[in-house]
Amino acid sequence: MTTFSRTWIEIDLTAIMANAAAIKAQTGTRLIAVIKADAYGHGAVRVAQALHEIAEMFAVATVEEGIELREAGIRKPILILFSPLPELAEAIVAYQLTPAIDNWQLAQRLNEVEQVDAVERRAVHVDINTGMNRSGVHWTEAKAFLDRLKTLKRLEIEGVFTHFATADETDNSYAYVQLERFSLLLANLVEESLSYSSTHIVHAANSAATLTIPEARFDAVRPGLSLYGIYPSTEKPMPLQPALTWKTRVGWVGWIEAGEGVSYGLTYRAPNRTRVATLQVGYGDGYPRALSNSLSIVRREAVLRHTPSRGEVLIAGKRRPIIGRICMDATLIQLEPSDDVSIGDEAVLIGKQRDAEIGIDEVAARANTISYHILTQISRRVARNYKPL
Repeated sequence: MTTFSRTWIEIDLTAIMANAAAIKAQTGTRLIAVIKADAYGHGAVRVAQALHEIAEMFAVATVEEGIELREAGIRKPILILFSPLPELAEAIVAYQLTPAIDNWQLAQRLNEVEQVDAVERRAVHVDINTGMNRSGVHWTEAKAFLDRLKTLKRLEIEGVFTHFATADETDNSYAYVQLERFSLLLANLVEESLSYSSTHIVHAANSAATLTIPEARFDAVRPGLSLYGIYPSTEKPMPLQPALTWKTRVGWVGWIEAGEGVSYGLTYRAPNRTRVATLQVGYGDGYPRALSNSLSIVRREAVLRHTPSRGEVLIAGKRRPIIGRICMDATLIQLEPSDDVSIGDEAVLIGKQRDAEIGIDEVAARANTISYHILTQISRRVARNYKPL
């Protein structure tokens, strides 16, 4: 498949499995593997299949993502991290998904669904808002909400959880405020509040908290980004293996004369005779347009001044700068005259080539965004190639 691809990513499932196993060993808890947004661009079904014997549960963002996993044969519990709309209750029950709940309307609708083949008790996790303030039952009202849920005979309160707003920051003080609120709620919950389940799960730790806040691990951790070998902050308390490499091919090689420009708007103009190459990848594939190079002209001095190149790629084992605007389907780079580069050669956008490496954190920083955004913007037309397990 790679032979015929203009741009593709290579995904090392063995690395993802190793990261998951290392996280479990480090934390000593159950693993809720977050594979939302198509497993952060790595392919949710393939990642779930690889982690099926390691993870106790999977977590996604939407009902549709959960259904995709079920239809692919994934039988492990699947948690919907964001409380779905009540109108999706029938699908949740039919596919035996475990929704987060933070409102009475959804809870009541789940309890009302009549399905012949459905399990009698429907597992739910209650989302507790301890300060993220984007979803969840406020922590001061959670006890009353849990007690009210006990009146719905078809619901089983399997878990309670919260989400940290600042666990990936150097200053973790607010994360500890949230942790204190969550812990206070847990301490105040009478046993009857969770009496529908003898195996209830308390979880709070995203990737950042999993790696750096041991007090937040509770019964299970909920890593996402770190599963794929990427650190959510500057701290690197344990070794992780990057699982994704993004490659493309050279589609054109040529020369331009001094003063000539490249790409839309001719925002780059060559200061002298320059060798250039076109790579078969662009923002239509999810490659950030923000990595484009631009030009300023000082007319009084009649000189060309280029801004420092934001983006670089690896070709022939060397870093080469992006020039001009990144197009929907193409990206231009500047070559050295001596570079041994031909049409069809591989270039690496993220990953290693020979002794050189461009990490995703570097790409994200140069594009003024975050690694999550880079991963989840890789489009469907970029082929996914999986290394054999």
